[in-house]
Amino acid sequence: MPSENFFADLPALTEFEHVLDSGNYHPLPDDWVIYVADVSNSTEALSRGLYRAVNMVGAACIVAVLNRCRAGSVPFVFGGDGATLAAPAALAPVIERTLQGVAAMAAKQFSLELRIGRVPVRELHAAGFTVEAAKYRAAGLVELAMLGGTGLSEAERQTKSPGSACLIPPDADAPDADVSGLSCRWEPLPSTNGEILTLLVQTRLAGAEADRYYQQFYARLRELTGLTDEKLNPVKVSALHTGWPPKTLDLEARTHAGTGGWLARCWAATRTLAHSLGGAFVFNTGIPAPWFNPRRYQRASVPRSDFRKFDGLLRMVLDIPAGKVADILAYLEAEHRRGAIFYGAHRSGSALMTCVVFSLRRESHVHFIDGNDGGYALAALQFKQQVKAAG
Repeated sequence: MPSENFFADLPALTEFEHVLDSGNYHPLPDDWVIYVADVSNSTEALSRGLYRAVNMVGAACIVAVLNRCRAGSVPFVFGGDGATLAAPAALAPVIERTLQGVAAMAAKQFSLELRIGRVPVRELHAAGFTVEAAKYRAAGLVELAMLGGTGLSEAERQTKSPGSACLIPPDADAPDADVSGLSCRWEPLPSTNGEILTLLVQTRLAGAEADRYYQQFYARLRELTGLTDEKLNPVKVSALHTGWPPKTLDLEARTHAGTGGWLARCWAATRTLAHSLGGAFVFNTGIPAPWFNPRRYQRASVPRSDFRKFDGLLRMVLDIPAGKVADILAYLEAEHRRGAIFYGAHRSGSALMTCVVFSLRRESHVHFIDGNDGGYALAALQFKQQVKAAG
């Protein structure tokens, strides 16, 4: 298949269990590039309560690139405090300048440092690493990328290494990135089962043994919870609430203002207020507009959420019965102690949803999910401590 059509032409998997089988993944072409965007001071930012700002910057990396590239051409995975993207090398000038624009916005508006690493797939292959991709179609609605192979961890390691040659230098004068469609107006989604558990899990096994382990692990997790995949999803229609003015008004205004000052923020806030007023009315009354049915949108948002995914790590934000959380954590710790996995876990009472809406008329939207109060970023601290302790 032509390199630029690699991801678009991949067959779509329709069962999440198939995502955990490396036989369903396809090697990325040599002339592709892995981009790792990481909020380097996310832990400090979380201590200042900037959970949603960190999420917005991570999501902005994805949205800005998608707004510049052909639909379906760039696979991505949202990581909470950053994102991983893959793209043909021909798109490098556009993508790199776009990500520099996001980094400039993050620094100006939130005092967040966004590191951006660029690692050619050809170099990873030459060094003996593998980089693979699969496509997962959630409930027949939205196609999400799943990334596999050993090269992703190496790309992340290079990006986070001080002075690495793969780092794209920041540019405060980079043009503002187009983050149209990015918003976060839903209130935090409260757990309907008891508690939100954010998990990062990576097996220490390899090859076919790793496949079997992930499949057995996921089956055991569902057995421990006693819930279906649908009930484990923290996004439920009953949990979707919005008000006016949105509590995230300043956050969204700053994100859309780019590197502009107070005037740009005021203009962005005015647009957000006007747009969100109509949204609050239809969502809170249930009265449909001629071109938009709010209840249908809410129902469609459930399967369009990325509450579980794979990018070399199994990442999940799950709505767990309160009485089952201790059992799950005990299971994770036992598996870690016997040398089967590295893991990170974070508990909270709610989840955060960051929305990307390209078109309401065409019902083109996807929703990034993270645990509240730190979610993936704090789970990653425990995960990294375990990896470091193992040498």
